[in-house]
Amino acid sequence: MRLTTFIICLLAPLMIFGQTERKKGPIEIINPPVSQDRFIFELHNDMFLEIPGNMDIRPWSPGLNAHIMYDYPLGKSVISFAWGYGFSSFNLHSNGEFERDGLSPDEFVRFYPFSENYEYKKNKVSANFLEIPIEFRLRTRGDRPFKMSVGGKVGYLVNIHTKTRDNDGKRKFYQVPEINSWRYGVVGRIGIGRWSLFSFYSISTLLLPDKGVELNPLTIGLSIALI
Repeated sequence: MRLTTFIICLLAPLMIFGQTERKKGPIEIINPPVSQDRFIFELHNDMFLEIPGNMDIRPWSPGLNAHIMYDYPLGKSVISFAWGYGFSSFNLHSNGEFERDGLSPDEFVRFYPFSENYEYKKNKVSANFLEIPIEFRLRTRGDRPFKMSVGGKVGYLVNIHTKTRDNDGKRKFYQVPEINSWRYGVVGRIGIGRWSLFSFYSISTLLLPDKGVELNPLTIGLSIALI
């Protein structure tokens, strides 16, 4: 009886220690996905996918985007779905302007370069859109995650104007003939941390289909997630 009591007293600390060790053993903790990239600012260079032979576009035609996004992680995966709203400004510096072709029955809109004798300092067309972007995102965990996203956006034109500055001063015109009020296209983005490279290709044309020369806007630039 005393031997049994002695053995129990001897083994009790070991049993308690063993239970304590099991409780203190490594516990796998999976951090839940965190909603990120909620306010995105982008600076880009604007161009067309295909340029008419008589059009000369300045190599640097800067534009900008600003979007507020709502990010929804899909379960505990590194994939999320996001949508939002924002503003986009497409600016193109060129050597001419869009005008109706009075010789054609339907007054088709074409691009006409300025005369070689005309001296100007600046000439651009600026189109501003309210937009709704949607995208699927892949974002690894960590302080500086690798991230990639694909999606699209649709926008409605709220303002367009041309601006020309020459030796006589500066002039603005708030109308471009047969402009397309709707814009939609695909977006891709890849980067690390807050910074990403992105590109947008507009499936819709700048001018209305069958009403003007076919021009599909293309933008390439730098994206920063401020929040």
